[in-house]
Amino acid sequence: MHIFPFLRNYSNLEQSNYLIIGIPYEGYINSRLGSFKAPYYIRNYSELIETFSFYFSKSLEEINLFDLGDIFIKLDENNDKTVHNIYKNLKNVLIDIKKRYIFLGGDHSVTIATFLAIKDIFKDVAYIHLDAHADCHDKYLNQIYSHANVLRRISEHTNNIISIGVRTLDDFEKGFFFSNVINIDLANINYLKEALKNLNSKYIYLSLDIDFFDPSIAPAVSNPVYDGAHFNDFINILRILSEYMVIAFDVVEVNPFLDYPKYNTAVLAAQAIKEFIISSSIYSR
Repeated sequence: MHIFPFLRNYSNLEQSNYLIIGIPYEGYINSRLGSFKAPYYIRNYSELIETFSFYFSKSLEEINLFDLGDIFIKLDENNDKTVHNIYKNLKNVLIDIKKRYIFLGGDHSVTIATFLAIKDIFKDVAYIHLDAHADCHDKYLNQIYSHANVLRRISEHTNNIISIGVRTLDDFEKGFFFSNVINIDLANINYLKEALKNLNSKYIYLSLDIDFFDPSIAPAVSNPVYDGAHFNDFINILRILSEYMVIAFDVVEVNPFLDYPKYNTAVLAAQAIKEFIISSSIYSR
């Protein structure tokens, strides 16, 4: 098992507060294949990340972490069946409501499986979507569990959905997106504070599609969209969320095959994971 090199204060499973799980799966995407390899590369290049956060004045050394490695994936010729298999396997892993969970994709379709598995144990869960894309297709390439269906499928299980950073969508997604989702523009991130006050859920699931960031800092993505977020935008979101119980976080759509030779996008993903762990550990209600 290739664990995170920055987990120097590596606890055992029982003592851990955070569990890290890799999901190396990629379903129907465009021609830029590669996100299924991301868990390995994110772990590998986390070696470049130091443990102290200047943003939150706390160190990873103060937090108990455990990396479970990659989940077993039973592949099916049908993407929908494979995502459902991932969900079933996760139900055997996510059994402790006292822990928080971090998932490494993989493409964004894995979020359907991880969100549903999290909801099974925490029940009352809101969803926050950091993404350049709306992901509101009802069907995509005749599939209902693809990367383009994520927000649509999750909306069938919670009415509490906030999206930040969307800056492209298809015409037929517009009606659903603007009718069913609280949409926050990158220029107005502080509105998240107001939106969170109106959520009826006790827990929050945070999903980071790496194309949320501008291609200037996250070039290795399958579907890049310009005029995206910068790291300080992400930190501002984490500062706001540190007052809430965020029980799960995923990073998806890192494409290592497009990241050679510097692997800056993998490093960015590892940095985002570090800052999420530290910021969410501040919550004390």
